[in-house]
Amino acid sequence: MTDDSFNSLDGGGLFPRLQQRYGLRENPLEMETPFFPDAMRHHALEALRHLCGFGDMALLLTGAPGSGKSRLLAELVRSESSRLGFHRLSAAAMTSPNALARDLKQVARSGASPDENPRETVYRFFRWSEGKVAKGQRMVLLIDDADRASPELLRLILDGFLAADHAKAAVPVFAGEDRLVALLGLEDASVSVYQIHLRPLTREELFSYLEPRVHKAGGKVNELLSPARLARIQDLSQGSFSRLKRVTPGIWLDIVSDASKSKRSRSIDLKQLRLPALALLLLAGSWWFVSRQYEETVALEQEAVSEPDRIRKSITIGPHMPDEEMPKDEAPDELPPALTEPSPLPDPVSEPEPEP
Repeated sequence: MTDDSFNSLDGGGLFPRLQQRYGLRENPLEMETPFFPDAMRHHALEALRHLCGFGDMALLLTGAPGSGKSRLLAELVRSESSRLGFHRLSAAAMTSPNALARDLKQVARSGASPDENPRETVYRFFRWSEGKVAKGQRMVLLIDDADRASPELLRLILDGFLAADHAKAAVPVFAGEDRLVALLGLEDASVSVYQIHLRPLTREELFSYLEPRVHKAGGKVNELLSPARLARIQDLSQGSFSRLKRVTPGIWLDIVSDASKSKRSRSIDLKQLRLPALALLLLAGSWWFVSRQYEETVALEQEAVSEPDRIRKSITIGPHMPDEEMPKDEAPDELPPALTEPSPLPDPVSEPEPEP
């Protein structure tokens, strides 16, 4: 399911059908109040209030698209405009250093020369903002969607703040996605920057956000926020406020139920194919192993048959065997010739003749 499927919801096109079906008095998804304090949103707001008033550090408000960064900045301005002076810098309007310098000149209302270096104009703005503290009102620069601006301009604003007196100068607040850390070059640098991160909402936090709005609009909480519908809202919104406003009306009108079921059935089919595929793979592996063993066995048998039998002869040492007892097909082995000739026998001694 993609975001394009809910484009018709952006203008509230489905709200009349929600009114007719559930008897809602107003659209619960368009209510800005009450402010949602869970998911560390209240903690983030209090941190912004304290750090903007105290100064000394630039602030980084990060989070995924639709995590509520702009809503948090709006709540900060609403609650702290009496003691802080806010000025918004549009990321779309910051197209060049000259455009940034012109914007800051209008805020400072200083008679700078037209040919002044844009970098010097930015630095001079932060020096000028130091005097606002003496008058009881600190300046705060809000740069929403800062990740869409040029990294060169973002770094120029940060350098201008770091070059001034941190305790008195205007506090820059950069709001955008997590890649802001890389755009500002803060990975390894230990500079005076404090980051506040907004994470996505969990299922319980989605219920806490929608429950008072549904109740205020006159809807039935147990019907619109049933466990099945709440799980589907969590799955499609991914914990994002902006996606929540787009997908929730379609879920309440059961428009996305068929798509969700078909998606679930496709996932089940893929899971069911895993076991047969694994069994087929094991069968193929065992067949290959057995065939290799068979080929090796046949090769060994052929080698054994082709080799002639060796004829071994034995030599016996012992008494002379008569010829008739000796096998006909075997001949007696000839003894090797003696290494030395036998010594001649002595002449026989003649016996003396008897006397007459």
